[in-house]
Amino acid sequence: MQNGLPFVQFLLTIAGAFAAALGLALWAYETGPEEGLTSNRHRLGENWRILSQTPWGDIIPCMTGWLVIKSNDLIRSVFQEADQGIGFGGVIFIVLFILIPIAAALNAFIGGSTFLFWYYLSLLAVLAFLNVSGETGRLRFLNGLAAVYLGGSIFVVIPVYVLLSFTDVTINSFFTHSVLKSLLVAVFWYVAAYGVGLLIDIWFRSRGIDPTRSATARFINQFLAALPVAYVLTFMALLAGHLGVLEQSPMRSWRLVLASTGLTAISLPTTLFILALGAKNKSLLPIWYFLAFIAVLGFSVLVALFTYAGTNQSLNQIEFVNVLMGLSPSGMTVFFGPQFWILHLPFFPLMVFIFAIFSGFMVKGIIRGAVSFSGVATFDQPYLVSAFACAGWAIVLWMAALLL
Repeated sequence: MQNGLPFVQFLLTIAGAFAAALGLALWAYETGPEEGLTSNRHRLGENWRILSQTPWGDIIPCMTGWLVIKSNDLIRSVFQEADQGIGFGGVIFIVLFILIPIAAALNAFIGGSTFLFWYYLSLLAVLAFLNVSGETGRLRFLNGLAAVYLGGSIFVVIPVYVLLSFTDVTINSFFTHSVLKSLLVAVFWYVAAYGVGLLIDIWFRSRGIDPTRSATARFINQFLAALPVAYVLTFMALLAGHLGVLEQSPMRSWRLVLASTGLTAISLPTTLFILALGAKNKSLLPIWYFLAFIAVLGFSVLVALFTYAGTNQSLNQIEFVNVLMGLSPSGMTVFFGPQFWILHLPFFPLMVFIFAIFSGFMVKGIIRGAVSFSGVATFDQPYLVSAFACAGWAIVLWMAALLL
């Protein structure tokens, strides 16, 4: 029986090759023409300059604070403020007003469920009503209800209904098809999450609270933004277990999808919240990292309970620890099966922080070494520094693959 170790070695080898290829690309950027790269080069060079001037003992809080800020900015731009982009409106229009209506009509005509087809017809009827009564003051209350019906349907009801339908199909179809479909279904997870986030923002504003400044609203939006990614990661984890131990059809259920997706998603805002507090107190930062580890470990335990309890794959405390350590439930042999990958998904955000910290130490060491060797600062060649860092990670990953 396959234990999954060769597959892990393969993943490490591929990751090392990707790091090496990225390093070559960055080296080509550095030695190539500067047109279109000047601003990026200056920005990256400034980041490396700050990192090189940071004392070794402050690298961890420096990288932690930087990654918290960048994560918050990224989530805000791709989720909370996504409607400010030109492409977002086009994608939403195509999905909600072209693709889904066509699919609903085809599904109804071939004998499938007619709910969505008639629901879209009701939206057309309400839209026609608003066009006629929009300027009539006596129907202001009905117009308001119609507007709420339209908005709630477009951004919440329809995406959630489609999400539930497609997720159910994904769970019950062939496994390889499920993995491929998960990438498409993630789009509906995003639209549904965005709609829910929009309603939550409206609720906060109705209470006189700016959602962009509220820690609670930020936590909720970070959780919602992570849902589509967590959904895809769930199926990627099942695929890793499938390929690693050659399990023909890993267990899939609504319990698994909801538990893994939800708890993996909530691990992101939890990790960001805890480490943001830790970045403000450098002396206690290791304790905050430990608290973040305990939190995501708790999420992993909950995934095991909600997903596998009462099934033939249920785990007791010792078996859970064994699986988490990369062993079979009995602890007799190495085993990287689907359970191993699923239970480690809540650790993903914390692992990104740890990776960033090691990268910070590596980049600082490269800069200091270059300065000591040549006596010239490397801030004017930031892509070259990044290329050396990628080469360093390639060596680390390849060495890990050889040692396993």
